[in-house]
Amino acid sequence: MNQSHKDALLQPGISHFLAGNLRLTRVYTTLQQDLRLSGTSAAHLSLVIMREGSGHFSLQPGQLQAFQPGSLLLSSSRFPCAGEDFFPRHYLYDLFIVNYPVGLCDALDCAGLDSGGSQGQVWRAPLNATLEALQQQIDVACRDQSAFGQLQLESLLLSLLWHGIAQVQQGEDCRAGGALLMGRDRQRLIRARDYMQQHACRELTLEEVARAAGMSQLAFKRGFRAMFTITPWNFVIECRLQQAQLLLRQTMLTLDDIATRCGFSHASHLSRYFQRQYGQSPGRYRRQITAS
Repeated sequence: MNQSHKDALLQPGISHFLAGNLRLTRVYTTLQQDLRLSGTSAAHLSLVIMREGSGHFSLQPGQLQAFQPGSLLLSSSRFPCAGEDFFPRHYLYDLFIVNYPVGLCDALDCAGLDSGGSQGQVWRAPLNATLEALQQQIDVACRDQSAFGQLQLESLLLSLLWHGIAQVQQGEDCRAGGALLMGRDRQRLIRARDYMQQHACRELTLEEVARAAGMSQLAFKRGFRAMFTITPWNFVIECRLQQAQLLLRQTMLTLDDIATRCGFSHASHLSRYFQRQYGQSPGRYRRQITAS
């Protein structure tokens, strides 16, 4: 991990733990700005457990693969390689990043996973009940800073790697191979996302946004979902709901007025999406804010 990575990860909601020669970065935060980490890393063996989040990563120039909530990513390289991680703002990130000694790459080879190659290797697999239970145990172990607690944390992190490799073994068809996006397409999709955020509260069409990004409608739809792990329509809804939250907190506008200002056809339309996203009605949300 280079210095720019270290600096970027020194912020609230991001904690770092050392257990023997294992390094754990625990992330639980909502980013307020896009975070892009790029550079050349040394030989490495890393495991990312993502409960919630978004973004993409690359270990090979010009080839991007999406981070997906509810999944693990196992990454290895016996040689230095260039890479990039991109995490878009306004998402909740709940994830573990564990860095293991490169010597443990031998365990991947024994499991039938080729850890060689100058460009690095990445495997993806869905989380299972065992991995989710280990996550909870690790969160508890991180609170114990004693020597015994450190020993427990080290053993849990090694167990996380073992079960992660086993999960990858069960589905080589799950090997990371998401949509490949060239650098120019990535910039266009980021431009499209920003355009949608700026104009989310008015009527938007797929044709208009694709044209603003300089892409065909089909390429835009596929690329947007691959890069941000959300459909363009659901992203617009999220932007509208964020604006509705703001108006509920800061104004006394009626629900009908808020719905109209945020691009919803009527108050019941807003309420349905708000309940689905936040687990409560707009009225209840406003009452809680007012009471506090």
